[in-house]
Amino acid sequence: MPFILSQFIEASRWLGALVVLAVHTSNLFINIADIMSAPHAPLVYVWWFYAAFELGHQAVLAFFVMSGYLVGGAVLAHLRKNQGFLREYLIHRVSRIYLVVGPAVVFTLVLDSIGRWLFASSGVYEWPLFKGHFSALLFLASFLNLQGIGFDYFGTNGPLWSLACEFWYYVTFPLLLLPFARNYPLALRLLGFALGAGLFLAISTPPSWFKFGYILWAGGAFATLIPRPIIRSRWAALLLYAAVVVIIRLVVRGHLVETHPWVADAADLLGSSLFIIVLLAFRYGPSEGFSLLRFKFHKTLADFSFSLYSIHMPILIFARAAVGSTLGNEWATQLATPQNYALAFSLMGVTIVCGYFFSRVTEAKTGAARRKLRAILDRWSPAPARPVPATQAVPAQQPAPAQRQRIEA
Repeated sequence: MPFILSQFIEASRWLGALVVLAVHTSNLFINIADIMSAPHAPLVYVWWFYAAFELGHQAVLAFFVMSGYLVGGAVLAHLRKNQGFLREYLIHRVSRIYLVVGPAVVFTLVLDSIGRWLFASSGVYEWPLFKGHFSALLFLASFLNLQGIGFDYFGTNGPLWSLACEFWYYVTFPLLLLPFARNYPLALRLLGFALGAGLFLAISTPPSWFKFGYILWAGGAFATLIPRPIIRSRWAALLLYAAVVVIIRLVVRGHLVETHPWVADAADLLGSSLFIIVLLAFRYGPSEGFSLLRFKFHKTLADFSFSLYSIHMPILIFARAAVGSTLGNEWATQLATPQNYALAFSLMGVTIVCGYFFSRVTEAKTGAARRKLRAILDRWSPAPARPVPATQAVPAQQPAPAQRQRIEA
């Protein structure tokens, strides 16, 4: 992947996670219901525009597209090269998801339990949004990545629904395409396809966002096959995407969506398609330019954006329950004051720090987890030895013992 494209993806990942965090924080602590009927400072209008559901939703769509581009695109690359990939692919995908989702579900259980005990008087954990969400069944379903797919999410961690969809895209996509993997035996290819089709049908039967999201995710994957940019200028592609997202933010909401639900899906398809065009512009554009992407903090923030996304909601709900118990629920629902903004921004900072430290014991250990998982699989079924490349010289004889000691030292 071109380095500038990887830089753009890193920046997009943490910026998207920040938008989602801002949306949920604003919903819980900043009430600007009078934005259209009373004058406000310019920064309030900026916040109203930025911390809106539709922008958070577009950020999640971008996550799906980027995931499909990176993960699904890698599957297609292996298929085109007739490479065996399933073993390493599953090691990478399972470790990537479960190293974060598993601890995130446990984190939700612990923090929700403490919050329900300490701040029961707030009534926050009894909101209809969370009614019946604290059962052992939903805890298990979330461990199986079925939240939002046939089961409600566990506890207060609603955003985990998107990770469940993503996990099952990881699993079913290579299986459905396995018939094209000619380096595997025909029986295995057919069996893999049947398993993938069965999983897809079982998961897509309950009403959920899984099937529609699959279109966006697979669109990102198949975009890797496009041999040239659709819009050559990266600035033009970015500006077009930004302009359309602004229009979607301002238009696709309220009465229009209630009257014409298809408009929301059309907006999702349009926004995702334009984001793909941006990815292609960065992939095929010049390697120079966009100095803003060169800063190292993009990678630092991107490296724990997954963790931040996975645990931010239980932290915010815990804080909302604490505020309700100490200051009263009316304090958080009053028309926003400077104190509301100060608390909200402070909580965002605390949540970001928590996401970072959570990532130190989850995301940061991904390489070690993959090595351990690989070692376990090797004990059960050793991986086939890789053939020695024809260009690599083979020594005529082994070095003598003394020589071998020096080499190994």
